[in-house]
Amino acid sequence: MVAKKLPVLCAVSISLASPIGFAGMERFWANKEDQKTVAQMDECDALTLEQRHQLIKAYQATRDAEQKLDLKKRMEWFCKLSDQEQDRMRVAWQNMNTSERNELKQKLQAANDLEERTEIRREFIERFEGQF
Repeated sequence: MVAKKLPVLCAVSISLASPIGFAGMERFWANKEDQKTVAQMDECDALTLEQRHQLIKAYQATRDAEQKLDLKKRMEWFCKLSDQEQDRMRVAWQNMNTSERNELKQKLQAANDLEERTEIRREFIERFEGQF
């Protein structure tokens, strides 16, 4: 009876000792990123409640300012289009899914000049304008 249990016991022991044999076992090995995060959390714990609120407000203000600037740039570009082009762009945008919208954003950001952006916009309008 003991001889039958020995191979099972050995297999369980080996699988527990192996980092890939047991789900979640990797949490027992320290990672440099984890240590860095722990150090940052310790620093945060040392702050007073008022300092934490100030830090959060400063972060939110910075993030909001960046988002406003990004939106302003996009709106200025859109407003420079003719009314007909704006309507065509709206229709194409509504016919795109999220991944296609992200693809368009990335291509426009990577474009170097105005003509290249115009060509990218024309390509997307033609592809998605009459889709539905």
